[in-house]
Amino acid sequence: MLFWLSEQIGKGTIAISRVANHSGGPEAVTEWLRNFAFVIPAPLHPHPSELTEFAAFFSTYLTSSFDVVAKPGTRGEGPTGICGCPICVRIVNAPHLQAKKLTAGDKRRADFLMTESLLSLAKEQAYFLSEDDAEQIVLAKQTRRACAYLAYGEWLIRRLAGESDGPAILVLWRLIAWDPRGGMIRGFKLTLDDFVTAEQALGQQIAQQQNNRRSEENPRLDQ
Repeated sequence: MLFWLSEQIGKGTIAISRVANHSGGPEAVTEWLRNFAFVIPAPLHPHPSELTEFAAFFSTYLTSSFDVVAKPGTRGEGPTGICGCPICVRIVNAPHLQAKKLTAGDKRRADFLMTESLLSLAKEQAYFLSEDDAEQIVLAKQTRRACAYLAYGEWLIRRLAGESDGPAILVLWRLIAWDPRGGMIRGFKLTLDDFVTAEQALGQQIAQQQNNRRSEENPRLDQ
């Protein structure tokens, strides 16, 4: 959708000046989609019943994942009359978009999101999990990707309401979809089964963690 819009703007099919009556965010995406529904290919256009959620999700995708690289020809600045909200600037400058450069702070924030999701899962399953134990699970190589699935899945749902946590969400995505050596895993597809498998594996890990704690506190239980 993003690159199709940019291509059509370049061809003049879409008049940029028409899209400027919003406050940004999901409202901006909704206006783009409604104003140009007649030219957007059917496979790219969300069903009317899904428009609100799609607009919310797409807006978080644009702002959480990309920055506009200032180059000659970049639109959305100066006295051109083009809307300068973060959404419109990214849409009209798709060729100049660059994936956000993730910082150590972004990665720490992602660790925090995974820890919070893990603690919530433990609570749902009526297990006690300390924050220290949750952090150990998040940092462990064998469970880290599953933790990323858990947190990313939670935020997929929240993003349908327009919520986001910035670049930390991109960190989670890369933990899931990228090879540790760099670049996307060849042939990777995001599937519901993978989310379910990750949650089940973490549920088992939490149960094991609790059993280990009980054994440490009551050595006789192992005798």
